[in-house]
Amino acid sequence: FRGIISIMDVTGKYPGIDPDNSLRKFSTPKPAGKLFEAAASGDLETVQNAPQSHLVQVDEHGNTALLWAADRGQFDVVHYIMQQKESDSIINLKGYLGNSALTRAARGGHVSTVQALLSHPLVDPNICNEKMQYPLHFAAYKKHLEVVMIMLESGKCDTMVKDRKGRTPAEDTSVKEIRDAILKSRTS
Repeated sequence: FRGIISIMDVTGKYPGIDPDNSLRKFSTPKPAGKLFEAAASGDLETVQNAPQSHLVQVDEHGNTALLWAADRGQFDVVHYIMQQKESDSIINLKGYLGNSALTRAARGGHVSTVQALLSHPLVDPNICNEKMQYPLHFAAYKKHLEVVMIMLESGKCDTMVKDRKGRTPAEDTSVKEIRDAILKSRTS
């Protein structure tokens, strides 16, 4: 025990293990406000009745209605918002912890939502969040094979992007089929 105790600092923490606090776990915010709650729950009618200018507004966490809908896999709401001219200005917007709508959808394994977002001409799947995690990393790590395949087939994803630990998406999965698909896409 002496060796372990000696590396602790006076606060009881282990210095040097996470000096930049990037491994800290964060609480998950909840949608607050009628439009954000409607987007997250898939209430398309409420979203459609909201003033168009509200679609680009952000909540206290930096999330838009598009981010909330993508996070929860609400395809109809995502599709509706993407049809509005305002979507061009928010399609790649980084919300809570720097996650984009595509990052949220990929992380959740929301296949149709990922497809819809990738169809937007301005979407950039190679934008990382604050922890240097990319949408393809999330899909691979969370073992969402179908999402990984859709992202690779789009031809928009850089398979060589590295996260904060220096791993590419192929190195960030425990599923051989996902790893092989990512590696194969590099050579095609």
